[in-house]
Amino acid sequence: MLQAEATAWRSRQHFLYRNQERSNRTNGRLWDELVVETSDGSMQRLISEDRKPLSSGQSKSEDERITYLENHPTEFRRITQRRKDDEARIPALLRDIPNIFLFAILGSEGDYIRIAFQPNPLFHEESYQDRVVHAMAGVLIIHLPDMRLCKLDAHIEHKVEFGFGIFGVLREISLSLVRGEVSTGQWTTTKLSVHLDGSVLLLKSISRDVDSSRHDFNLVPPDLNVAEAAAIVRSNSF
Repeated sequence: MLQAEATAWRSRQHFLYRNQERSNRTNGRLWDELVVETSDGSMQRLISEDRKPLSSGQSKSEDERITYLENHPTEFRRITQRRKDDEARIPALLRDIPNIFLFAILGSEGDYIRIAFQPNPLFHEESYQDRVVHAMAGVLIIHLPDMRLCKLDAHIEHKVEFGFGIFGVLREISLSLVRGEVSTGQWTTTKLSVHLDGSVLLLKSISRDVDSSRHDFNLVPPDLNVAEAAAIVRSNSF
């Protein structure tokens, strides 16, 4: 499965899709967005809020925001850089997973197999990222014919401290995701739920809650630039 995911990562394609999300980013409101992926990041356009169409003022603000990003591609890349940095760590994480965890088969049903994982006590952590990942346990489900991950439920088994809690502490993390084949050979996350509770330097909260679902996937050219992405979200808005 890890080999299949690593191979797919190197040949992943870009999509246009709808994203419904309630999170800190949306201030607890339900946002329905049109999203188009590019090599520089994702361009989004808000379609509705709490299942209500945008007001004329909100629509104007969205158009102005998209136009600004279109005219300032460097700013667009800056805004999306953090997510790109996170994604760039995925190949290394996939390589380390067999060393970080211990696995046990729980059972199978049809084309699917359920596997439990827990921290491997022999794994030596070398970074803060290692420490967080190594604290997690849960269950994953693999689609055997394609050897692809289709579901993951995970949580940290204990709080994780950095610098004896002076630099930061993560008290709770839970993660649940569902993945599906949205185009031939192309699997991606269709549902995501994240809960994180912690603090930095004992003061600043880093709590986060996300519940999102993605649907209506359509392939887009792999070499879209920022201006082309802006044009797509404009033409497909409603």
